[in-house]
Amino acid sequence: LKSYDSRFGETVRPGKACARPGNMAEEEAEVEEKPEVTEVVEDVDAPKEEPKPKRQRRNRWGQEPEAMPVPSADDLALAPLVGVDASALGLLPVQPGLGAPAGASLDLSAAAQAAREALEKAKRAAMFQRQIQEQMAKIKGQGIGGGFMAGEAPKARKLILDEFGRELDEDGQVVPMKPQVVSTLKVNINREKEARLKKILGLKKDGLGESSFFDPTLKVKEQSGRMKRRSFRFIEEGELVKKEAKMIKKVQEKALGIDKKDEKKKKEEEQKKKDEKKKEEEEEKEQPVKKIEPKVLRKEPIPEVEWWDIPFLKEDQYGQKKAYTEVNVEKITPYVEHPIPIKITTEKEAPEAAMMHLTPKERKKLRRLKRQERTQEIRDKIKMGILQPPPPKVKMANLMRVLGDEAIADPSTVERKVRQQVEQRRKEHEQRNEARRLPAEERKQKKKQKWMAETEPTTQVLVFKIKDLANKKHLFKIDMNAQQFHLTGCCIACPGVANMVVVEGGPRAIKRYKKLMIRRIKWTEEQADDDDDDEDQDEVTAPKLQDFCVLIWEGVVKQRSFKNWKVTHVRNEPEARKLLNDRQAEHYWDMLARYRDHRLDI
Repeated sequence: LKSYDSRFGETVRPGKACARPGNMAEEEAEVEEKPEVTEVVEDVDAPKEEPKPKRQRRNRWGQEPEAMPVPSADDLALAPLVGVDASALGLLPVQPGLGAPAGASLDLSAAAQAAREALEKAKRAAMFQRQIQEQMAKIKGQGIGGGFMAGEAPKARKLILDEFGRELDEDGQVVPMKPQVVSTLKVNINREKEARLKKILGLKKDGLGESSFFDPTLKVKEQSGRMKRRSFRFIEEGELVKKEAKMIKKVQEKALGIDKKDEKKKKEEEQKKKDEKKKEEEEEKEQPVKKIEPKVLRKEPIPEVEWWDIPFLKEDQYGQKKAYTEVNVEKITPYVEHPIPIKITTEKEAPEAAMMHLTPKERKKLRRLKRQERTQEIRDKIKMGILQPPPPKVKMANLMRVLGDEAIADPSTVERKVRQQVEQRRKEHEQRNEARRLPAEERKQKKKQKWMAETEPTTQVLVFKIKDLANKKHLFKIDMNAQQFHLTGCCIACPGVANMVVVEGGPRAIKRYKKLMIRRIKWTEEQADDDDDDEDQDEVTAPKLQDFCVLIWEGVVKQRSFKNWKVTHVRNEPEARKLLNDRQAEHYWDMLARYRDHRLDI
């Protein structure tokens, strides 16, 4: 039953089939020591025979020996090589009948191959541990070089700040500060920890894994897990009609052969554009590159004496003023010269914003919006508790709706209280209006400003010629209305020569005064009695010209010629001219002298 193994040259017993291939000498020694226990090794080429039942070995007490645990390939890969006992790896002889099913034989070549694979895995694990130890030693070495011993915690570095609050290192250089992004998601935190660990250990990606099977040249359409929600696409009115018209036109052109001509034209235009681009590129290449040389400005030599110091120096014996000559003390005075400031003409003055004039509708809308804002502000204060809510506004109209049962119980008392509240609200309203009302003096000034219109850039002027000022009523109306409208000017009464009125003022006052002089004053009041006497005469004559008050000139001047209003009586024309000449308004008398009514020419 003994079999000879060609590899070892000795008989092999079944218990030594799993011996460690790395220590072949020990295996041979054990084989030589116990040659009596043998096992037939099946030859591959020999014909297979039916296996015979094995004898089971028993100890002296007739019990079967305990089965030794067989280590797997993963256990061998994870076990370190340094200081590992042979028994720890499970490479001791396996008792027959326990390590394998009864009647089965173990092939030594398969066992050796498995042992080699386990050895390679173990070597890889040892190399991985050695790299970890090297990295840890390097970190400890950096700690010692940083100023603290191994096994001690690193000492805190002194914080040095400059006057601007920037951090400085030991050499006094500013430490650059980079913005630190802090991740809050657990996924990002774990990813940062992994990257930090790999950076410390100095690991690099092996070619193995999923990345080795990824081809970046292949284009893959990435589909998101969630499909995008399709939104409405509204078609504008007439879009489909235009599309239909284009399709019809295209079919018609194709039938007539016009589309081919258009295609040829388009191709020719594209070819022309390409040729032009090529020509431009060639011209650019042909043009030499110009070198930009810096301009060197010629500096004048520094003079021995500056021009502003020359007047204060004495001349030397050669008639020259140099730096080493004496200072002329006579020309030094206690007066300081202040140069005239030069106004910069290049800067343009910002134009004043024109005042915006709103229409009555816009003014009403603006007033309504402002009132709404004030009301909303009061409501917000009431909601926040800053103001007390006002009592309910009870009126005779909403008496029953607001009070309800109380009004039914005692209607007379409730009605009396409601009327008192209404009267109280009316009095408060009048008091508020009176408080807002301006004092008499301010009211008078405001009215004056309105009539004078001093804010207007120009002033309007009226010049009247009056036939007769003998009636005191007419003179009183002319004088008082001019004062009330705050007009400036004069009324010159020159009996036998001419009577003239010149007024200056704003557009509103001038409009009122013109209406007074032409329409309101009845210049023919004294002639009423004379007209009654002439009623008996039946003679028909032409209508008389109304020349009692005539507007000679109406216009606009830049500034006023008169400071106030005055009525003056003069005896002759030189006095009237002198009066107007003192106020640079003599040309008004010239207008009066040259005036001729155009109705006389009809």
